[in-house]
Amino acid sequence: MDSFNNIDINKYRVFLAVAECKSFSKATEYLHISQPGISHAIKELESQLNTKLFIRNNKVVSLTEEGEKIKFYIEKAFNIILLGEKMLKEEDNDLNGIIRIGIYSHISLFMLPRVMKEFIKKYPCAKFNIYSSSNNEMIEKLRNNELDFIVMQYPIFINDFKFKEEIICELDTCFFANKYYYDLYLNNKSITEMPIILPMRGFPDITKLDETLKEHNIVLKHNLTCYTNELTKELVRNSMGIGWGIKKTIENDIKNGDLYELKLDFKGPTAKFSIAYDDKYLNKTTKEFIKLFKKMMNDDSKD
Repeated sequence: MDSFNNIDINKYRVFLAVAECKSFSKATEYLHISQPGISHAIKELESQLNTKLFIRNNKVVSLTEEGEKIKFYIEKAFNIILLGEKMLKEEDNDLNGIIRIGIYSHISLFMLPRVMKEFIKKYPCAKFNIYSSSNNEMIEKLRNNELDFIVMQYPIFINDFKFKEEIICELDTCFFANKYYYDLYLNNKSITEMPIILPMRGFPDITKLDETLKEHNIVLKHNLTCYTNELTKELVRNSMGIGWGIKKTIENDIKNGDLYELKLDFKGPTAKFSIAYDDKYLNKTTKEFIKLFKKMMNDDSKD
């Protein structure tokens, strides 16, 4: 406990303000502290840490390498403090916390809206922050307590028992095309003769697809790699080739007659998705939402 006596939270608050604003004068406006007060706090912190934290170049301020390093830990510490405050302020019957979700954009379209709508009916004061990015970035944000949970392809973590991970659904995949390529396929043109748009390598489902195709001696004419499902669908609509992905993401397009599923002689691979989180840092609102989310995903898989 004695070590806490040497920590001045206000100095670190000033440090973060200057780092974010990239200016002493703007930090002054943000914190409502005089500029000499800001400068004094930073000077004392640099003296305490025995290192230079900022590079001052005219009116622009940037962090030194040491400043960038300490900023990571300070932000993490403040995030945990804020989480603690939010958890204590929540009422069980009127949950009003913020739920911070990391999820792929293409699966969020059919996974989140219904669950969020159902949840807000019961807890209208709940708030949502939804973030979509690369695997590595979302995992890093979860580790830094910037996200409450993430939903990604299983497995997310291997031999990392800090985070709880549960499979929430297993979804079918399929090849799909616009009317032009669909008609060609119906007229016995082989899928191996047509251009194919595939996701980036490295995901379990695309690895399973490669294995399945190999078992059936199929070699695709793969001429496009696309990271996002939304762009793949747009390329397919514009006759750039045949797409492949999770069937659930194109169900509405098939119903509307915009896209068509290509039926193969064998069953394609499935894609498993899991949810991962650290129980210790979840507020009551998020815990309740996860409970509903898992239930509704489980109910969907039974239909």
